[in-house]
Amino acid sequence: MSDRAKSERTPKSERALPAELACPSRSALSRLPKSAKMPGRVARSSPAEFSGSGSAGGLAWNLLGKADSLLAESVGAGDASERFRCAYLAALRGAGAVLAVGATGSGRRKKSGNAWTRLDADAPTFGAWSSYFAGWSNTRAAVETGMQVDLSDADADGFSVEVGRFLTAVEDFVGQARRIDLRAS
Repeated sequence: MSDRAKSERTPKSERALPAELACPSRSALSRLPKSAKMPGRVARSSPAEFSGSGSAGGLAWNLLGKADSLLAESVGAGDASERFRCAYLAALRGAGAVLAVGATGSGRRKKSGNAWTRLDADAPTFGAWSSYFAGWSNTRAAVETGMQVDLSDADADGFSVEVGRFLTAVEDFVGQARRIDLRAS
């Protein structure tokens, strides 16, 4: 690899999101359900490494495509609960895309099955997003089980907008992983 390519390469653990996409908007945070707990950020001594190579990069783009389809489906859904459900599933696919580009765990420690916990642990860059979406997890569970949920049209629409912002950040992140991988080859 040339000296120029080495100097241009950003360490994987130092990749950052654009400031406008680094976290949910203030208005979105104000609409979180009252039951949501926004956990504090925990400092991590060794952030996970990411790589956009091979099938993992392809899987990430596939998940982003599914996320886009789900978000589009949410726009066309009739009631607020269904719009919210589709948008939440789109956000989960986005989290999967970030994790697919190569979140490397340490050792054989059992990982949580919760996407937001894994995203927070493996991709600290998305910590604010993982906390935001985790705050909506109980609402999503209630909607999925058919329970009556007090979700206004404004809440569902605002949530969909934030999911769109999150997916834009994910696309940027996955694209960075791919660009870094290409420079390494």
